[in-house]
Amino acid sequence: MVCIFANGSYEEFVDVSRCEKIVAVDGGANYLRTRNIVPDLFIGDADSVKEETMEWLKRHGVALKIFPKEKDEIDLELALREFEEEKVVFGWKGERLDMVLALFYLLKRFKNTTLESSSLTVGYVEGAKTLSAVPGEKWSILPLGGDAEGVTLKGFKYTLEDAVMPITKPYGVSNEAVSDRVTIEVKKGGLIYFRWKKEPS
Repeated sequence: MVCIFANGSYEEFVDVSRCEKIVAVDGGANYLRTRNIVPDLFIGDADSVKEETMEWLKRHGVALKIFPKEKDEIDLELALREFEEEKVVFGWKGERLDMVLALFYLLKRFKNTTLESSSLTVGYVEGAKTLSAVPGEKWSILPLGGDAEGVTLKGFKYTLEDAVMPITKPYGVSNEAVSDRVTIEVKKGGLIYFRWKKEPS
């Protein structure tokens, strides 16, 4: 698994024991330096990296892929397209809601990517996925990028069978897992899911 550390908020301790590769995306390197976790790769335009962090990266021989500040991609996109393997992104939340929305859309392109925090997992489904859950957890399942058709939800309090989820009617908010495995299926379009591992405030 490739663990990608973005330039967002880090209110939680991140366990890197499952990470086969660690990637710092721009200012995400600042967080890794505070934890003394040396990444395998730094990628981004370096506009939010502290000078002492860049020196630390160079001192540890980290591979650097530095891009121009004026470009058509956000830094996280550069990191996501670098790897074919399963990817998980940490530090993706923050005040830049435009960046968060852009990242949600990137999940449609990089389908083997999930976004993680201590309280929330976000992922994307085309076709069908069966996922781990804890009974009582809050889940929201919403169409992304257009209407979703042929939607089936199993293992939830509110199930669906071959339903339509219009993008303008987000009735998939605040469902609840009733099993330790849930299934999300869509025949046309795509769905984004939000798994609340801790009850949101």
